[in-house]
Order: sequence, then C-alpha cells, then structure tokens
Amino acid sequence: MSDFDLGEIKALTWDVGGTVFDWHHTIKREISGLAEAQSKQIDAAAFANKWRFKMFELLQPVRKGEATWRNADELHLEALDIVLDEHDWAMTLSARQDLNTVWHRLDAWSDAPACIEKLRSRFQVTVLTVLSLQIAVSSSKHNQMSWDNIFSCEFLGHYKPDPEAYQKAASLLGLRPDQVMMCATHKNDLKSAADAGLRTAYVHVSDEHDVVSKHFFGADASVQIPTDDQFDVVAKDFPDLSTKLLA
Repeated sequence: MSDFDLGEIKALTWDVGGTVFDWHHTIKREISGLAEAQSKQIDAAAFANKWRFKMFELLQPVRKGEATWRNADELHLEALDIVLDEHDWAMTLSARQDLNTVWHRLDAWSDAPACIEKLRSRFQVTVLTVLSLQIAVSSSKHNQMSWDNIFSCEFLGHYKPDPEAYQKAASLLGLRPDQVMMCATHKNDLKSAADAGLRTAYVHVSDEHDVVSKHFFGADASVQIPTDDQFDVVAKDFPDLSTKLLA
C-alpha cells in the first residue's frame, strides 16, 4: 500500500460493471439461449462484448454535452438495435425491450458479495457507476447484496470519468475527496478518481480483464496486476482487498 493513513478513509465508492457484476458471462448466456431458441448462429461472446462497448461509445457524446442526457438503460437499448442490425437479427420492439432487462439481472463475481459485506463493518460502502440506478439496484437484489448508498451517474450531472462525478459523490457523502476511496478493477477509472482527489484501491478480477483485453488486443493479450506504487491499495482478489482494508 502507498504511504497514507487508512484511518482517514470513511467511505468506499465502487465501480460495479465488471468489478462487482459479471456482465460478460451473464449477457453471453442470455444471448446464447435466445439464439438457440430461434435457431440463430451467433457468436454470443462477441455479441455481448459488442453490446457493452457500443453503449460506451454512445455514452461519449452524452458525457460531452453533444447529445441528449440519457441513462444506461436507454443507451443499452440503442446499442442493442445497432448490434442486432449488424448480426441481421430481427426483433420486435417488445422483444428488444425484454432482452434489455438482462442488464438488471447481472450475476456478481463469486467473492464480491462477501468482501463488500465485510467492508461495510468499517466503511460506508457506496456504488458509483455509469450504469442506471435500476441496473445497480436490481442486480444488487438479484445477488442479495446490500450497500449503504447507490450513486448512479445518471443523477450526478456528470458521467465517470469526469472529475465532477467523483467529487459529487464525495460531496453527497459529506466527505472530502481524500476521505473517499474508489474501488475498481479498471485502471482508467482509478486514475480518473485519483485525478479528482480520491484515494484508490485496485482489485484484480482476472475474468473481466480477460474479456476486455482480448476484445481490444487479441487472444494472446494479458493484463498484469499493477505494482503497489500505482494505486493506494493493490489487491490480487476480493479476499485480499478486504484483508488489506480491514487491517
């Protein structure tokens, strides 16, 4: 860990899409079952990845004020239309809307719920996500997870990685940014949080990094756990993170 006073940290803000919730395998399973039922030949893994990353592409002009403010549910539905067209897969509006609700049933990584529940004994533990409030709430209930707060960027006026999103979360918690620690497996999220004045905790989620790195960099890509000096806390997995933060 870096040289800082862990006792000064009062709250942990958590990325959930990919860090806590396993979006890829949840979406892949749903697409695979639906394609099989309709006798469609679909690469379900590629479809899931394309759907996820297309949503983030659509989010960028929203972040920059170049498009109408929308939440992740609206962006996911728009992204789904694009990906279905690319796969020549016709669906009614009702069917597309029904499929879009799979984002409200994301499975958690197996070690995440127990880790987060332990951390609540010492910290305020809060979701801070670009996902919609309903995705965060419904997926948390789906996994029987409890949080002290849920902050969706759809209500903060800024989407991560804008610094105002992190700072607004700290303000709503009644804390200085340096009293809040952002927890995530995505380095860009943590670097942006650090630039906004928050402390940072990296937790390695190998399956999430396998999906992301292979999508962008090919089958042979790998992601190394960062060195201890890159973030305030670096953990090899969820149990390691709870051990370090509760030491």
